[in-house]
Amino acid sequence: MKFTLTFFAAAMSGMLSLNAAAHMLWLEGDATAGKLYFGEYGDNLRETSPGKLDNIVTPMITIVDTAGTEKSVTASRGGNYYAIPGGPTVLVQALKQPIRTPQDKLAPVQRSFLYARQGKEGSLPLDIQQKANKLRLSFMGKPLAKAEIVLIAPNGWEKPLHTDENGETNFPLLEPGLYIAEAKHKENHPGEFEGKAYSIENHTVTLSFSK
Repeated sequence: MKFTLTFFAAAMSGMLSLNAAAHMLWLEGDATAGKLYFGEYGDNLRETSPGKLDNIVTPMITIVDTAGTEKSVTASRGGNYYAIPGGPTVLVQALKQPIRTPQDKLAPVQRSFLYARQGKEGSLPLDIQQKANKLRLSFMGKPLAKAEIVLIAPNGWEKPLHTDENGETNFPLLEPGLYIAEAKHKENHPGEFEGKAYSIENHTVTLSFSK
């Protein structure tokens, strides 16, 4: 086991242990049942309810079949995850996160949008899609060039990848297990939500897939 982890760490040069500044949503499961987690995958941190999992307000869950037909389903909050029905593709949008005023009064007020994907069908506002060993990042259907996607391996190591002019990047998979790809995108788009004004929209998406 020690040799395997040593080899993996050496082969995935440029990787650092995950220490994300902000939490993410991600999906685990199969075609029959799934779980939606909130926390940090690389640190094996899954927030609980009562607790920070309760910060995820009414996530919108969409199941998409292989023909592209979409069906909205209801998520049921458990101890440290939301239970959801499985399907060929599961899409999650958390759009009602409360706006928190930053401690630094000079810092811009941001509104957060969280997304998660498992499977290949349908689309999200900020989206990562996989085809073979290639990832494609897009926002509102348009490719995001020269952007970063962080690939998180099953053992918690991460590797930053950078998209080309078509919003695409290749990636390595050395160890079997569940991988999470995460990307973020900010928009200078002022607005108001629940009576609070904000100046920046902060979008975060993950893609879950297995080797």
